[in-house]
Amino acid sequence: MKNILLIAGLQEQYYFQPFVDACKNRDVSIYLCDPSRYPAEAVLCVTQDRTGRIDGYLETMRLDGNSFENARVTLADIHTAWYLRENYAQEGYKSLNIETRFANNETRQALRALLSVLPCKWVNRSESIDYLNSNKLHQQLIATRCGLSVPRTIVSNSPISIEQFSDVESGLLLKSIGYIKLDDVGNYALYSERFSHKELISNDVAIRTCPIYGQEYVEKLYEHRVMVIGQRVLSCRIDSQASIMTKIDWRHYDFDNVGHKQVDLPKDVQGKLLHFMAVADLRYGALDLIETPKGDFVFLEVNPSGQWGWIADLAGLPIPEAVADMLESL
Repeated sequence: MKNILLIAGLQEQYYFQPFVDACKNRDVSIYLCDPSRYPAEAVLCVTQDRTGRIDGYLETMRLDGNSFENARVTLADIHTAWYLRENYAQEGYKSLNIETRFANNETRQALRALLSVLPCKWVNRSESIDYLNSNKLHQQLIATRCGLSVPRTIVSNSPISIEQFSDVESGLLLKSIGYIKLDDVGNYALYSERFSHKELISNDVAIRTCPIYGQEYVEKLYEHRVMVIGQRVLSCRIDSQASIMTKIDWRHYDFDNVGHKQVDLPKDVQGKLLHFMAVADLRYGALDLIETPKGDFVFLEVNPSGQWGWIADLAGLPIPEAVADMLESL
């Protein structure tokens, strides 16, 4: 029996539950490390001797049937760890006294330090995810070094530079650089939008307000959400051009009119994606690609913690089996 440590918040159950369900009836035991439970609800301990040997334990939640129960796991007994998602947002943070803020910060750093020296295998490390999240430029740099094509991109708050970079005929596709909740519960998000050259050059004040992330508009035949799980490459082809709602950004879902189909990517593209994942230090990721009318594939980005339940259902991708197989084989 292999002990698997998932790092994710209990309040994020909608997110981690598919991973947990995938491992049922497999030869693995799931432990959940919720960073927000420390220090008030759980204890951690790590020691390091003069030779660098690591020892210690974590108080976690172990999956028992269909529920999680409190359980202590020694660090040496953890076979594989997987950083999924954490939520350190604290209600009323500004009203906390300096002692509480200090204690909370020290706790977070202590847990990060413990996780960083775990003597186990990793699916995705927090350090790798932190470096890639909201850093599409670095992702694209890795992609090009692995032989993948990427769109021409600019990040700038200079109206002149934006005007010079923008195509007079096709304008630019604008995206947010990072992710931010636009309301208290996260129901609203920013989507990619296409702006004409005329719109861009007439908005100097907006461009000067903060740097914008702009890309050349790449014509699409299809889009692909690709799940790379270990050495498996599973692609869902999204017929985003079949609906006006999804032409620019397929996240404006129109399931009645937009087809989702499991397809095999060309072998050379699969090889480049696996190379990308190795360089990025990821064993799991959700990648977005464009397939152009000429049959070329263009890399957009990777989400190291991307969800997959919906795409497994729509396209019939064997993602749960791939996740469980990966964890059993590590």
